[in-house]
Order: sequence, then C-alpha cells, then structure tokens
Amino acid sequence: MPIFEYRCQDCGNKFEAILLGKQEPECPKCHTQNLQKELSTFAVSAKSSTSSAKGCGAENCCMGSGGCSLT
Repeated sequence: MPIFEYRCQDCGNKFEAILLGKQEPECPKCHTQNLQKELSTFAVSAKSSTSSAKGCGAENCCMGSGGCSLT
C-alpha cells in the first residue's frame, strides 16, 4: 500500500495519504484537490556487512534471526 506526501496549493497544509485503487487525494484541512505531490523520504539503516544482525525480537519480525533493520 503506497503512502504519498502532498502539499495543498490552497492552504499550504502538508500531509500523507494512503490511496487505494483510483482514490483521489484531498486536503484534510480545507478539502480541496488542488495538491502538489511531494518527494517522499524514508529512513534507511545502513549497517556494515561485517556486523552480526539479529532480529528485533518482535513476534512478527520481518527478518527473524537473520537480521532486522529495527535493531
């Protein structure tokens, strides 16, 4: 499920929206569809290839004991 970031051209509100199918985004503050799509950024954990990565311990850890970016 993609998450998109938008800036409202009318009120300047910046927000994220999860869109399903053919949904059109709308500003949650002023309800206009006059939006500019923003560059989405995300955090990346860069670990050395020599480190011994372990799972984070969560029940549904994405990497199990093979390594998890949450640790």
